Amino acid sequence: MDKYTRGKDALTTFTDDQKVYTTPHGTQLHGDSLRLLQGLDDESVDLIVTSPPFALQRKKAYGNEDQEAYVDWLAQFGEAAKRVLKSTGSLVVDIGNAYRKGSPTRSLYPYRVLLKFVDELEYHLAEEFFWYNPAKLPSPLEWVNKRRIRVKDAVNTIWWFSKTEWPQADVNQVLLPYSKNMERLLKDPEKYYKATLRPSEHSISRHFGNDNGGSIPPNLLQVSNTESNSNYLRLCRALDIKSHPARFPSELPRFFIEFLTKPGDVVVDIFSGSNTTGMVAEQLGRKWYSFELSRDYAALSIMRFLPGVSPQDAQVLYEKALTGAVSLPEDGQPLVTTAAQSAVAQASLSVESAEAALDATEAEFLRAGENLAKAKFAAEWNPDATLDANAEKAVAAAVERAKAWADDAAAARRDAKRQLNKARKLADQAHAALTEFEAFYKTNYAAEDATAE
Repeated sequence: MDKYTRGKDALTTFTDDQKVYTTPHGTQLHGDSLRLLQGLDDESVDLIVTSPPFALQRKKAYGNEDQEAYVDWLAQFGEAAKRVLKSTGSLVVDIGNAYRKGSPTRSLYPYRVLLKFVDELEYHLAEEFFWYNPAKLPSPLEWVNKRRIRVKDAVNTIWWFSKTEWPQADVNQVLLPYSKNMERLLKDPEKYYKATLRPSEHSISRHFGNDNGGSIPPNLLQVSNTESNSNYLRLCRALDIKSHPARFPSELPRFFIEFLTKPGDVVVDIFSGSNTTGMVAEQLGRKWYSFELSRDYAALSIMRFLPGVSPQDAQVLYEKALTGAVSLPEDGQPLVTTAAQSAVAQASLSVESAEAALDATEAEFLRAGENLAKAKFAAEWNPDATLDANAEKAVAAAVERAKAWADDAAAARRDAKRQLNKARKLADQAHAALTEFEAFYKTNYAAEDATAE
């Protein structure tokens, strides 16, 4: 079997026109998420993690519901999601906060969503999380910047819903590094604390000094949403294509995927946007399905899966994804391989040319040096001391010409060395691009093979 061949997937009944692109582990789909959820079998999904369009006062390019209709609108997806979640599965929803229209008071819609999902859809609230984004811009302008009567809103609420009270979860997969103080305590526990009852009546036992591999993370997740140099944005900038305006930072889905699933589990994002969730799931060896209403945004998200691919080749795959399904890495590998081979061949010729030019300039440099030495000797050795003024000027001019020749030869040699180094660098970059593309997928296949065993 070819290393890029997929096994039969019995979980879904998606049509070809719904598929935008596929990878070894996942599928990006286009369409209404309510319909696409129908293509998943009952209790086939381990985790749905998503960031739906928020109920903001201003309409956004990616589409968002108004606050009045938002709760009932989102509840439709919650109900449909519950059918496909396993009994141990989870639904994680990032909900943005907002103000009431024309008032410096907060909308309660995130809490109405919570109550709707728990009271009517009968989800359990496993835990609430808060995403602190230090890079979030001050808003709304009227209350924060102009009138200055409210502080900057820098926190989103994330509801972790589950079908049962005991969803799959493992904190050991998301442990944080110990602080320096804790590292010192672990080296010598008795020096830093004694087992006792704190004023808060919390009991601190000797087990507090056990090394458990890391500290337990809090439910306040500090993640700056400052994506700027990702493959997705790099290619969008190079092709002058407007990226999705509301991108999910990769560390958020990564936390929940590692916390709530195992390799080989199924992860779904029902509002995938630029498909950060799918990319992270691919990297972590989880099967994934991403749903996006906009075909353009769904196709553009293929950029996340094209490391090492040139902008021109990425555009070919993007345009294909706009109208039909792209299969990765199969459709991408020939492009990057051909481009790399072409670049290597061109760089090899440049290297040969630069080496020949360097050899020529080296010879010219040596001849110029010899000529300069002769000119200087002729100028300094005058046994008769009978040269008239004109003869002395001629000798001096010959020395200056020899110096200029030597300087030109030295400059040509330096330029030839630069060209040679540039040619070798281009060849290395071509090889690196091919290696980067193949490594992205080979790593995942290795994870998949290990899971299968």
